[in-house]
Amino acid sequence: MSMDDMADMEELHWKLSILGAIDVGIVVVNKNYQIQIWNEFMENHSGLLPSSVREQSLFKVCPEIDADWLQRKARVAWELGSRSFITWQQRPYVFRFGNYRPVTGRSEWMYQNITLLPLASPRGDIEHLCLIVYDVTEQAISSTERAN
Repeated sequence: MSMDDMADMEELHWKLSILGAIDVGIVVVNKNYQIQIWNEFMENHSGLLPSSVREQSLFKVCPEIDADWLQRKARVAWELGSRSFITWQQRPYVFRFGNYRPVTGRSEWMYQNITLLPLASPRGDIEHLCLIVYDVTEQAISSTERAN
């Protein structure tokens, strides 16, 4: 193995470590909405292990998600290869996660912003979609308190 190959392997290892530990949810689904990746954030907030959800339907694993609505929102990403966004103002959450700050938290659930990121294959075909889940609870609560 060349030094360049070793450096590439080390970089890949770092990227995978970051992907697992980052404080945002990462869910990758295929065109049938079967879960391919479920990172540590998702595991911690859902209580579901990646191994138990892999290859399962997102809509069976998370029945709170309105499948028709999410598929309509994701159509832009699938068809045009463009990012699409869901904000807490459109829908407070996609994944019904409880607020993980029960003492200081002022909401029973986690408000979320979601980025729908199309993932191209090496051939350029969009075969997977990444849902990036951001916890925006504090911002949402502050915004609604200021509005009232």
